[in-house]
Amino acid sequence: MRKQNHVWWARAVLFLLLALSLLPVALMLFLSLKSNLEIITSFWRPPTRIQWSNYTEAFATIHWSILSSLFVAVVSCGGIVFVSSLSGFVFARHRFPGRELLFIMLLALVMVPQVLLLVPLFVEVKQLGLLDSYWALILPYIAQGQIVGILLCRGFFSTIPEDYFESARLDGAGEFTIYRRIVLPLSLPILTVVAIINFHGIYNDFVWPLMVLQNQHLKTFAVAIFDLSTVYRSEYGLTFAAYAIGSLPLTLLLLAGMKYFIRGLSEGGLKA
Repeated sequence: MRKQNHVWWARAVLFLLLALSLLPVALMLFLSLKSNLEIITSFWRPPTRIQWSNYTEAFATIHWSILSSLFVAVVSCGGIVFVSSLSGFVFARHRFPGRELLFIMLLALVMVPQVLLLVPLFVEVKQLGLLDSYWALILPYIAQGQIVGILLCRGFFSTIPEDYFESARLDGAGEFTIYRRIVLPLSLPILTVVAIINFHGIYNDFVWPLMVLQNQHLKTFAVAIFDLSTVYRSEYGLTFAAYAIGSLPLTLLLLAGMKYFIRGLSEGGLKA
């Protein structure tokens, strides 16, 4: 009986935490369907007339910035997954002089606060002439995202039985063939973890795009939604509708990759 009571209380606490986590999302959707006047005068009351125009106007305002964020995130995550998986394969399955020292230096980079790198990284991007272009976002994202990606991939690849690699080498397969035919198919879960984590961070990044982009057609969603909140600071329904539209890509990505995401964490991601 006591054990059942503990289980009941644990479920109740988890349900409460889940409800508190979803409350801001529900409130955002609720307010996005109301007019600006109703939000101010009757905050908690249901809308007398659902304002679908908030969504149409918000989509017309921010759709290009969402496409920009998606393009940058997809290209950057593709580069991160490729570099992380290839480097993780080398660290996990090859012996070379200075391997441990290089890996320790890689671990040290994880401890460096990213905010300390903003100024030197900005100077470097400016010297390369990449300001106000997508490359000013993509290349730094790949360089920064691969650090954690290599750690996760190395831990996952270390769990793959050595018999697979020995059999492939006996059949005459080269290292890149082994990487392409054996490592990549088996590592889909951990690569999904790397992709989702980095996609989420890149899509929501605000500071770095604000620093390197000036062209309105290149601005990402996080910057565009900030501009929208500033220009239409009294149009709360429109702003909340823009938030809801902008959150759809991340929601769909997480739902599509949830199976592999959980599998990657349980099979090897946490072992890194």
